[in-house]
Amino acid sequence: MTESSPVLGHFLLGVGAQKAGTSWLHQQLQARGDTDFGVLKEYHVHDARTLPALARFRRIEMSLSRPRSWIQPRSWMRQLFIRQPGLYYDYFAWLLRRNGGKARLTGDITPSYAALSADTLQSIQASFQQRGIAVKPVFLMRDPIERLISSQRMKQRKLGQRDAASEIAALRRRVRKAPGLRSGYGRTLHNLNESFGLEHCYLGLYETLFQRESYAELCGFLNLPYAEPAWHQRVNVSATGNVIPDDLLAAMGSLLADDLRAVEQLFPYVDLERHWPTASRWCR
Repeated sequence: MTESSPVLGHFLLGVGAQKAGTSWLHQQLQARGDTDFGVLKEYHVHDARTLPALARFRRIEMSLSRPRSWIQPRSWMRQLFIRQPGLYYDYFAWLLRRNGGKARLTGDITPSYAALSADTLQSIQASFQQRGIAVKPVFLMRDPIERLISSQRMKQRKLGQRDAASEIAALRRRVRKAPGLRSGYGRTLHNLNESFGLEHCYLGLYETLFQRESYAELCGFLNLPYAEPAWHQRVNVSATGNVIPDDLLAAMGSLLADDLRAVEQLFPYVDLERHWPTASRWCR
């Protein structure tokens, strides 16, 4: 697709981070009249195809005797896209064409795409370019310690375990493991730079996302006119009043120190001590 080639529309490639406002962003954009994200927020196609740790998305575990295991139409569609990726790209081109081309933006916001390789990201870009669609990569980052705590709290909430003892025990188990698949801001930034060039990506902070100036900048990046979002709406919020012990915060700081360093090196002008006070204290 050259500078003079017609652009059918734009595709938001959301690569995370997990628990960094991606669900809120999808909800705001999907509510607009000039976007169409289809039936899912997280399509889990490129990660299922290329990341062994997420091979589970390629499996269909269904039993006719267990109705709750029956695959829903959305899951069948995902399996079709995984097995025939060309249909994935055609689907988003169709979303941009339907309704008389009313939609200017479509997209797939899957936080585990943060682990995609540069080669995979380049392949995504090339496949959309062949269909006249410009890819707009978006990577939202959050204080890495706060992001980890929020992620674990979400898991505990799903298990019905909201008490402090369960949360702290789960966090200690998590810290003993290697950094998670969706962690590693440095890796994601490197691969985005190799594939798109960081100057062609939107790199934002969760901590400033809910401010008019930042959200307006994101709308501009996505070639959308600014529309006031539902500021007070929150999605998948997992805050509690549980206090995290200092020794556990220090352990998380050691685990996630590279995340802070990567962002500090690339964006020395960002006041991370103000925006990421927890990481700034413990990731040293």
